[in-house]
Amino acid sequence: MATRDLKFKSLSKWAVLGSMTVVMFASLAWMGEAPAQSKTVMNLQAAYTAEANAYVRYLAFAERAQENEFGEAASLFRAAGCAEHIHLKNLAALMRKLGYEPVIRVDTPVVKTTKENLRSSAEVGEAYERDTLYPEFVKEARTEGNDEAVRVFQHMVRAEAQHATLFKAALGNLQKMDATNRVYYVCSMCGYTSERAVKPCPGCGHPEPTYEEMF
Repeated sequence: MATRDLKFKSLSKWAVLGSMTVVMFASLAWMGEAPAQSKTVMNLQAAYTAEANAYVRYLAFAERAQENEFGEAASLFRAAGCAEHIHLKNLAALMRKLGYEPVIRVDTPVVKTTKENLRSSAEVGEAYERDTLYPEFVKEARTEGNDEAVRVFQHMVRAEAQHATLFKAALGNLQKMDATNRVYYVCSMCGYTSERAVKPCPGCGHPEPTYEEMF
């Protein structure tokens, strides 16, 4: 699914899960012939699973926010979903470069109120990835000498940290986020998400980043 599609509509969860299931079985067949995995490859796969679930979850959260007329919150969730989609592409590209095909494992997301969805996203999902999961992956990739994996994981740490900040701010200002949808900017290279098109990108440092406009 192209990221530009996320600007206009949320894909039905059954369509998302169905398409991912097809890829999953194709990937499982491919992986059966792959060589033994390094710790970094295992971490890339773990990150891929986490990002795939976050992608589906944020689209579902955006749909709930839109239904409840929290337009700005819906825009934020769609922007975060776009960022996770970019992470998926970056992780898949690196895994394929290393000779592996990513396997997609997605659970049906649990969708609550927009307030609860923002809180869990900020205080559980993004905070864990920012503080624990991806920093550990950075450390292990560095130990194995995989500089490209280090860079990909570091970009993700910065993007998830920014997501946590944006979700926390939205949670504290939720009653004022019932206006029409607003624009968020997502770096197409690293997934860094911002309320304006910042140069250079704070996530990957690119001096002239291309931003996806999400609303």
